[in-house]
Amino acid sequence: MTLGSLFDGIGGWLLAARHAGVTPVWASEIEAFPQSVTARHFPDVNQLGDITQIDPDEIEPVDIVCAGSPCQDLSIAGKRKGLDGERSGLFRTAAHIVRRMRERTAGKYPRFFVWENVPGAFSSNKGADFRAVLEEIGQSEIPMPPNGKWADAGMAELQECQIAWRVLDAQYWGVPQRRRRIFLVADFAADGRCAHEILFEQEGVSGNPQEGEREEQGIACDTQNSSRAAIYDMQQRSDVIRNHGEICNTLSARMGTGGNNVPVVRSYCIAGNTIDRAAGGNYGGGSENIALCVGNGQADNARLQEKAGTLNCMHDQQIILTSTTVRRLTPTECERLQGLPDGYTEGGSDTARYKALGNGMAQTCADYVIRRIVECAKEVR
Repeated sequence: MTLGSLFDGIGGWLLAARHAGVTPVWASEIEAFPQSVTARHFPDVNQLGDITQIDPDEIEPVDIVCAGSPCQDLSIAGKRKGLDGERSGLFRTAAHIVRRMRERTAGKYPRFFVWENVPGAFSSNKGADFRAVLEEIGQSEIPMPPNGKWADAGMAELQECQIAWRVLDAQYWGVPQRRRRIFLVADFAADGRCAHEILFEQEGVSGNPQEGEREEQGIACDTQNSSRAAIYDMQQRSDVIRNHGEICNTLSARMGTGGNNVPVVRSYCIAGNTIDRAAGGNYGGGSENIALCVGNGQADNARLQEKAGTLNCMHDQQIILTSTTVRRLTPTECERLQGLPDGYTEGGSDTARYKALGNGMAQTCADYVIRRIVECAKEVR
């Protein structure tokens, strides 16, 4: 299988493809530093640059197109302009590229479209923006849920495709960070569609396969039907695996909301050994020193509480208060929080690295989605 990545950033989808045995073919990213990161790790991938300058009739067809479109206008921390905002509105450009590719290839490519974004997309413009996302992908009218709220996990069965979505929180996928993101998969196959199987396993694993987490998903009785679409609210009833130690809050590329409530983490989560991926996402051993991750540099406001304000990725905002010192998070520690190899973003200033990492995905979540696409596509064949 082959993959192309729009709004590529530092190549998270390309790396997920490599991990799953998929060939990354092209990427589209406008910023120079993230481009340099992907060029170093993926020298054979064609960099297309600014998405608005891509000719949809010339882009090489691939099996999977991924798009982590800008979320600033959808996030509850942003100005909430929704899909009418200048940045988040670029989603429609991505959808047009996918649609045009399918027209050119008589519906063969791409089979899968993957979209990643913030949960604020569910409530942006009172739910109308997420509805527009579904309609743009499926080219069909979509009814709003009866209660006016989109579920964190759901499915739409349309004439054009099957769309499934699910919010994944990185803290349950092998990294010490609270980071909730929507992962949406559309399967355009004429038959044997498997989007729901990709994101909803009857018996599956999250961050720790050795623990054998059981997930039971069902289709709720509250089903909204129309002549063109059936929308399902997938109610997840699972005991969530919690990794050893406590969890840091979300990495961000911008200033957060405050540092009054701070997360308590074991220092080995970020400052000790690297994450042991071979052991299913558990953290390596190391020091048991308590570390306090404080947003906005307000170390004097640190209190031992269970929850925290946003953990930012600005170079002058990220502070760890250990048992012996107060210091900033290093770029390497931010890479570990995102599940990336140490030194993945080397080659730029710390400021550029913090920004690129804060705008990225938790790699373990991206790895899971692409791996499940490969597994389910093989089962259908």
